[in-house]
Amino acid sequence: MFGNIITASITPFDEDLKINFKEFEKLIIHLQKHSDSILVFGTTGESPTLSLEEKIQIAKFVKSTTKIPVIANISSNNTQRSLLEMEELEKTNIDGFLITTPYYNKPPQDSLIEYFSSLASQTVKPIIIYNIPSRTGVDLDPKTIYELSKIKNIIALKQSHSDITKVSEILSLNPNFTVYSGDDILTLPLLSIGAKGVVSVASHIVGNLIKEMINSFYTNPQKSKEIYYELYELFKVLFITTNPIPVKYSLSLLGFNVNNLRKPLRKANPSEEEKIRQVLNSLKSVLV
Repeated sequence: MFGNIITASITPFDEDLKINFKEFEKLIIHLQKHSDSILVFGTTGESPTLSLEEKIQIAKFVKSTTKIPVIANISSNNTQRSLLEMEELEKTNIDGFLITTPYYNKPPQDSLIEYFSSLASQTVKPIIIYNIPSRTGVDLDPKTIYELSKIKNIIALKQSHSDITKVSEILSLNPNFTVYSGDDILTLPLLSIGAKGVVSVASHIVGNLIKEMINSFYTNPQKSKEIYYELYELFKVLFITTNPIPVKYSLSLLGFNVNNLRKPLRKANPSEEEKIRQVLNSLKSVLV
């Protein structure tokens, strides 16, 4: 439904840290060339710093700017707030939701089933559940994911977790469930055990090559592996510090006026900038 490459879009801010819709339009036109879908205000989009009103504005704007599917992120540890956001974002005509596991309060597995089930019952739109224990402090158990996969409009999982055996267990329980890698660097390894694609940060910069890597996996595995290792250092450098600091700086080097971040995040420091520049310079011939 959402293809192999979902780009988790940044949110461009101007110097006053207001949403820069002029630069946002330029970015979306760029991203849609090599993305199957676009995710707005996820982790990469600095969702914790955005008000509900701003999220509604972004969802409407991106939906009106592109023809490819637009997915809205819901990330909260308050069920009522999540339901309110879903109700309001539903009105923007977005194509689906990515729902993050509640953070900080660390609900048990049965409560997580209740949380996702309650949200799924309030919409007919497709839902991707997002498991990222490094940020939320809670890890969805494979058996919990299996139970959630039985819900009609929960169609996929975004898994950000370095333990690949977790994905193996998930797919052994439900081989037909769609799994997306939540980390660019794990995309090819996860494809090899049955994942569908990636919710990508690096596709801001090399979406064409990531698309080729995924397509080649099925027709020319050697070519897919060569692309993966060509992009390996980029995958690493985009996470040398907190996402989206490196990707915003990277895009600024490519001519996008997007290198402003809302506190408590900051811009890349000189050491980080140098490492990012070195990697991008090594990829200059293939950057989109």
